[in-house]
Amino acid sequence: MPAPWSQYAEVVEHIFRVAPEAKPTRSDFLDICYANDISDDVIDGFDSLREGVTFNNPDEVKAALEANDQVAG
Repeated sequence: MPAPWSQYAEVVEHIFRVAPEAKPTRSDFLDICYANDISDDVIDGFDSLREGVTFNNPDEVKAALEANDQVAG
């Protein structure tokens, strides 16, 4: 089930805030989700991303999630 962007943003923005030079992948987002109390819907959304694709900023992540129909609203 799709989750609101605000729930994804918590994870995505954390990565880019802590490491602005980061080029995170699907696995990086999932690692943070599993290490924290993140909802299953958000985990499923990140899991829908293609493995190996890197993201340069939060907007790219949001666009990929939206393309996979994983963002509610």
